[in-house]
Amino acid sequence: MASIRKRNNGKFCVQIRKSGLPAKSKTFDNQDAAKEWVKREEQAWTGQESPNAKPQHTLLSIGKLYCDNQLKGKPSRHLMLMRFERVAKHFEQPFLSITRVHVNEFKNKRMSQVSGPTVREEIQSINKLFRWTEREMIFGDITIGSPARNIALPPASKPITRVVEKEELHLLMADLNPLMREIVELAYETAMRRAEITKLLPRNIDIPGRTLLVEDGKTGDRFVPLTKRAVELLRGAVQRAATFDSRLYPVAPHSVSTAVRRARQRTGLGDHVRMHQLRHTRITEVAKRGFNQAQIMMVSGHRDSRSVQRYTHLSVKDVIDLID
Repeated sequence: MASIRKRNNGKFCVQIRKSGLPAKSKTFDNQDAAKEWVKREEQAWTGQESPNAKPQHTLLSIGKLYCDNQLKGKPSRHLMLMRFERVAKHFEQPFLSITRVHVNEFKNKRMSQVSGPTVREEIQSINKLFRWTEREMIFGDITIGSPARNIALPPASKPITRVVEKEELHLLMADLNPLMREIVELAYETAMRRAEITKLLPRNIDIPGRTLLVEDGKTGDRFVPLTKRAVELLRGAVQRAATFDSRLYPVAPHSVSTAVRRARQRTGLGDHVRMHQLRHTRITEVAKRGFNQAQIMMVSGHRDSRSVQRYTHLSVKDVIDLID
């Protein structure tokens, strides 16, 4: 049902409401334009659009738009796009026709197919997509509202608290090809993220100064201190580089994680042996040596001390020698 009212400034404000669908509103300079918009929107809701009407956006088309605009050039683009492609199979209706009922039905169905934490991430992604759509005014100056807001979410996954032991690291590396083996060892030695490693160029490496520069990382640019073993690995990588602007490790970030997962499965290692857990492991080892918070953050690249606490897996035995 549509209502049109004239404002004091002479413009016409239109509101359309229909049970089970998000309300829409828009402002026009004249009444004829307002009526024409009402007609188009009501036709869209009832599936009676004219043959010349533009195709309606779906969750997948909006998801692709989000990935292309917000995540272009970022490693997370590939994973987020794959997530939207999975979720979109359950939402074939027009994007603006998705309701809380649809999202709740999706949640109940997915809970029988995948883990609770996965469902949680998918619903949060739907919510993020609707909020981005309204913020960027993809459908003009209308109030959309997210149908995924206030949906009861499954509990988040428990954080992995086990670090990767030296023996586990050696078994893992022995099952990898030389390039992946070097990336994994460098991740262990530096606590760097996989995307930070795969973006490295020769000009980022300062061998004499034992540092490297991460450009445009998750927290911006930062310098990383290098262990002696990391220096050895990077010196060899720089010597192998075809040009000064060639990537030292020319592989996709998700390919590294895939290689680690497959090697872990082949060798029978525990589920905690993951690429990102090597970062946790190095940060924990630094903390064991008695580094203060600022020094640990220099190694990890975190800007928030709370994040450091999530990455540091100390036990009571680790502090016994430090308290005397």
